[in-house]
Amino acid sequence: MTELAAPSTGEKAINARWLELGGAKGVLGASEGAVECKLASNGCLGGYAKGSIAWTEGTKAVSVRATIAQRWAKLGGVDGVLGYPLAEERCGLTGGGCSQSFERGAIYYSPQAGAFEVLNGIRARWTNFGAESGALGYPTGGETCGLRGGACMQPFQRGTMYYVPGWGTNPVMNAILARWKDIGAEKGALGFPIGAESCGLTAGGCVQHFEQGGIFYAPGVGTNPVMNAILARWSSLGAERGALRYPVEAEKCGLAAGGCQQGFQGGAIYYAPHAGTNAISGAFYAGYRQRGGPSSALGYPVSDESCWGGSCRQNFDYGTYTWTSQGVLSSAITPWGYCASLGRGAAKFEHAGAKRVSFAVAPSYGSTAVTFVNCLRQSWGYSLEWATRGSDGESGFARPGVATGPTTGKLSPTGSFSVTEAFGLSNPGTALPYRTLNPYSRWGGRLNSNYNKYFESSADIFPDENMWYYATRRQGDYRQGAVINYNRPPDSPITMNAGFAIFLHANPVGTWGCISLSESDVIRYIRSAAPGDRLIMGVDADVFR
Repeated sequence: MTELAAPSTGEKAINARWLELGGAKGVLGASEGAVECKLASNGCLGGYAKGSIAWTEGTKAVSVRATIAQRWAKLGGVDGVLGYPLAEERCGLTGGGCSQSFERGAIYYSPQAGAFEVLNGIRARWTNFGAESGALGYPTGGETCGLRGGACMQPFQRGTMYYVPGWGTNPVMNAILARWKDIGAEKGALGFPIGAESCGLTAGGCVQHFEQGGIFYAPGVGTNPVMNAILARWSSLGAERGALRYPVEAEKCGLAAGGCQQGFQGGAIYYAPHAGTNAISGAFYAGYRQRGGPSSALGYPVSDESCWGGSCRQNFDYGTYTWTSQGVLSSAITPWGYCASLGRGAAKFEHAGAKRVSFAVAPSYGSTAVTFVNCLRQSWGYSLEWATRGSDGESGFARPGVATGPTTGKLSPTGSFSVTEAFGLSNPGTALPYRTLNPYSRWGGRLNSNYNKYFESSADIFPDENMWYYATRRQGDYRQGAVINYNRPPDSPITMNAGFAIFLHANPVGTWGCISLSESDVIRYIRSAAPGDRLIMGVDADVFR
């Protein structure tokens, strides 16, 4: 008869522990076979209906039960990532949970989350945050590795823990986690977390830093990322403690000229490859945003605001904003900006692709001073041909769509008008049809068939204009001029009493509705003009976006 081998120390320990736990009627239930020994670390393992008992010389006999036993077995048991159990299951944790420690980690169970292991550096960091009783709560999945750069992650009830080589292990939680996931999590623009969330900022805010930026939260404002060049500029201006305060939206790119923009409580930061990264705030931002931001005639800010003696100024691609100590906000577009607006859709009035487009623009209503700019169409847009100063009506410009009425109102019309003919005492050389004036030259102002037309008569009856008188008097207003087709063909039918005799002429003083330049500038204009050219005129805010 073959003599049975004596039970090993491990077998004896496992059987003794099983009996201590009630044997077949205990928590583990009936045995499912002989105890298996000579396993990893020279250990032994006994299997039962509701779990296992494992033993090594160092760990002694420890049971693994129920849901935790199932998870441990799925991970390879004694041969898996966790190794042998170190202590019995511990229950009565937060939310009715249980945990069990193993050689290389632990398994945590909760009725809400299930049973999952927590290992290595993630376990240590999670423990620092209070483990299952802390901000993250219980694990809801196992650790996943093989992410970009050798990183690992593990989800928890209220956040996710990330391990990143070179940056360590950090959680991402709550509102910041949700916002980070919205923009692609670790695969998105921000990359991996490089630190934990930090609170106690100005106005009760919080921040968490990532590889390519940070996510900021403030009560009543929301949770938004700030990245790259905009983050650098915002930080240099004091970040949330500065004039801009917290971000109110994420960065938006795809703007004109490849630009980006991000709004903050106190303003915005704009970036464009040609303009750099600059902030705009306060009254400047309010006005700029109303105009359309980078799509406006101003383009992008190219500097931050600078102030002196109670006044402030900010420079843009095509102009400036100024704030005076008296609280007056004004903008000024450069002559080059006038021309650039035509190709950028920043001029409000149609120019019909004219070969030459001119502007006569006043800074405000009631102003009699205009900037006159000539723009020439090129293959890429419109270039600046020349610019000068001139005058408009003594009462300034009428508002868009408002008729100027009789010349005694002294209003200049607002809009875009064709220029199809010129006049004067002698043709200086022009492609426009040119009318040489004579003593009988008149322009109709009376409400009859001659209204807003050239005609000849020996009579001199107001409000008809005696063009010969204005051409030959000392001031020489009509020595040279061009007809602006306001309230007349080809731009529109003639409407009686809506306005007449709107010209571009010499003698640069306030007029009764015309645009006036120096005689040399009028000649320069006429010499380069051709049928189909247009003149856009009005107040800055009405002419440009």
